Amino acid sequence: MYSPPQKAILNYGSQTTETSSSSSASEIKWSWACRILENGSSYGLDENVSNVAPKAGDLALVKVDRIGYHNSIITANNRKLRIYPGDLLVGVFGNRYATDALEGELFGVQDLSILTAGGMIGTVKSRHKEFGRPTSVTFVGFLKNKKGLKVNLKELGFHLSRPKGALKNIIIIVGTGMNAGKTTAARILVKSLSDQGLKVAACKLTGSVSNRDQDELRSAYARTIIDFSDYGFPSTYLCTKKELFDLFDTMVADLEKTNPDVVIMEIADGILQRETAILLAEQSVKGMIKGIILAADSAPAALYAAEKIEEMGHKVIAVSGAITSSPLFVKEFEENSRIPVYASVDTGKELADAVMKFIGDSSNSSS
Repeated sequence: MYSPPQKAILNYGSQTTETSSSSSASEIKWSWACRILENGSSYGLDENVSNVAPKAGDLALVKVDRIGYHNSIITANNRKLRIYPGDLLVGVFGNRYATDALEGELFGVQDLSILTAGGMIGTVKSRHKEFGRPTSVTFVGFLKNKKGLKVNLKELGFHLSRPKGALKNIIIIVGTGMNAGKTTAARILVKSLSDQGLKVAACKLTGSVSNRDQDELRSAYARTIIDFSDYGFPSTYLCTKKELFDLFDTMVADLEKTNPDVVIMEIADGILQRETAILLAEQSVKGMIKGIILAADSAPAALYAAEKIEEMGHKVIAVSGAITSSPLFVKEFEENSRIPVYASVDTGKELADAVMKFIGDSSNSSS
């Protein structure tokens, strides 16, 4: 088991652990989840954790034991670095729900693995049969502040705000499941709507900490980009209803300050996933959503999801995503539904035009 030098001090913004002993400093990789920390801040290490269970958002120093699926991490400055057995990482405890990858929860500080390349750690509960074995890590200690308290990203990063109701054009992108094409549809919509002169804000409300979504939306020229991890959430899986609704309100309130013409907001995973279902069913959330783009992987899934969404009282503007790669799936869907299907590839102009028309028609009917 790794034993850190006594009185270790971890300096964020530096790649080393300084010690009061004569030992040489050990290199530290700070994961992408840590990016909300104040640059230059210093943290102690609390190893007295025999009876302390981690909470979602707690930061910890871990040592890489065995390389598995995750053979690299994304660092706090958004660099992809390969990792090796013996490496020291600062990660965040959290829960993950990913049907095509793995399910991870917090069960203590034993039997830990890397759950995302963005730095989330936890215990693997189940995994897809085609997903490689997880990369295992050993817990070294919780990070603590100058007052000796555990550092929790959610406590640092989340400050509740309430929206004023100024956002009129929130378009939600939801999927039939993981890898249905949600982020691709979001990226294409942001780019095409921006090309038409609109001020577009992009937001990912739920999911597991990852740099990919923000990078994709930034490359598409979104004016404003935020996601749940900017507020210290390692993920939204197993959050309470209050946490979810407070997070939604706070993100909408922050987006209001940027005065966008339209907001493209992605909700992770599929409509049967716990947090997705909770959000779509909530009346206060429904009242702020203009319409929904459904990303689907097949015709049967799209038909079921569209019916389910409209039963909740939402308007499905169009279907897009992976389904559009199959002309036969598109044909099957169109023969059984009035909802149009538009590809989220190339320019995505048809999809963007459908959103623009829907926004215009909705504004005219409500005036």
